[in-house]
Amino acid sequence: MFKTRNNFLKVVKDGPTTRGARARVSMLGRSATPSLRQTPSMCVRLQAPIVLAHGLFGVGPVGVGRLRFASYFRGIPEFLRAGGNRVVVTRVPPIAGVKTRARRLGEQVEAAFPGEPVHIIGHSMGGLDARQLLADPAWSGRILSLTTIGTPHLGSALADCARLRVGRVYRLLRMMRIDHRGFLDVTRRAMRAINKAAARPHAIPCFSVAGDPTVKDVCWPLRGLYEALHEMEGPNDGLVSVESALAFGTPLPAWPVDHLRQMNWLAPMPGMAAGPTAFELYEAVVTNLARHGFAAEDDPEDRSAAPGTSPASRWKCPRFFAFGRRA
Repeated sequence: MFKTRNNFLKVVKDGPTTRGARARVSMLGRSATPSLRQTPSMCVRLQAPIVLAHGLFGVGPVGVGRLRFASYFRGIPEFLRAGGNRVVVTRVPPIAGVKTRARRLGEQVEAAFPGEPVHIIGHSMGGLDARQLLADPAWSGRILSLTTIGTPHLGSALADCARLRVGRVYRLLRMMRIDHRGFLDVTRRAMRAINKAAARPHAIPCFSVAGDPTVKDVCWPLRGLYEALHEMEGPNDGLVSVESALAFGTPLPAWPVDHLRQMNWLAPMPGMAAGPTAFELYEAVVTNLARHGFAAEDDPEDRSAAPGTSPASRWKCPRFFAFGRRA
């Protein structure tokens, strides 16, 4: 499925577009070092703010003072902001359960954009947090769209195995009164209950993206997990199967990248196929929202582009991120 850069870009960029974006020059986010130069971006600007929701083990920026070495969404907020978007990256308890994380997600969205409607892009468990928030009547009308990326909507067999293999660790965390419900909420049994209780609101556009790399294009930390999950659930991104990732909302074209590279982590190893960059992938997500009528009113230009000519393909990741060069 969409294993090459050209095929992927053709799918996400072909077709008429009534609203687009024009070139802009913007600093790469407020957390950037003063030495970073201005960089142009033609990522579509949406009318409403964008919320990036992280998955399990998600942490905030790592660094000293204004210097940032790493973050969960590596360089993605800066790329979106350079296109004129307002973006917030939320921080929720890293291993807590969906209900706790969703409550914290809502608090942070309200603090960042009081009373404003927003678009949520959730990676991995962040998509489940957003779904829980979406089902809350108090948030009716506040969430304009939800796009989930690599989210285990049906759970993951790996989470089932972990519960059996490291049950002692879970008991220790419980004794220490550390909320670790997140590990249990992504099991297949737990997700069956969650799916039964929280149906998708039909009036809100919801989209899902799966990672579907070939085995040779999976980064080394996930290679063993990818092969094990492939035997149990078929095609996957190293942590979440394609079937599970696409089980909610309208499926978008699969990304030929693994779970970590969906966050723009780690550089491709020699011999890996030249696929789209993470910036092009997130650009495709925002472009999809623009095509559904969410682009800013002052973005009238045509957004379609020939394969490989997207400004995102030339975007340079800020040097203060430490997890490898741009894909």
